[in-house]
Amino acid sequence: MKRRTVLAGVLPSLQGGRWLEQLLLVNQGEIVQKRFVGIAAGESTEIASIDGDGTTVSSKHEGQLEQSPEEISATVATSLRETYDSLRFHVTVAHDDGSLKMFSRTGLVEYRTSRALYNGITVGDHISFQTSLLNSDTIISLSCLAEEEESLQRRCRVGVEDPTAE
Repeated sequence: MKRRTVLAGVLPSLQGGRWLEQLLLVNQGEIVQKRFVGIAAGESTEIASIDGDGTTVSSKHEGQLEQSPEEISATVATSLRETYDSLRFHVTVAHDDGSLKMFSRTGLVEYRTSRALYNGITVGDHISFQTSLLNSDTIISLSCLAEEEESLQRRCRVGVEDPTAE
């Protein structure tokens, strides 16, 4: 057997293993922080941050965010996009550990997400979710949302209508 034949059979299966691992990831944990930033001319500006200690809003944007920065309406997002080239929404998840889930993550991980998912969750919520196959640090959908960890399931009804809406 030629070396090329072996490599042609092994390389795709190794790369497929990475995809399989991401499909099997049991992503779940508690939301410990939400924040969103504006990007303009390559510079990142934190607009607001919400965690267990409270909410911090950039003084530059206090007037625009009369409502709580927990939920960003389409109108506010459009207004902010007049100042920034793009908006990025982030949530930090404290992954549940102590279980026997083979491929699950542990510790704190910050994920990028859509505005719709950012709006649909609050600090203290427990979630199970899927990440993008191309970018494992991007949440693309929620499987379950619960107020207590004991109530969290792998799948349940989630009230976010269009998780990819910006």
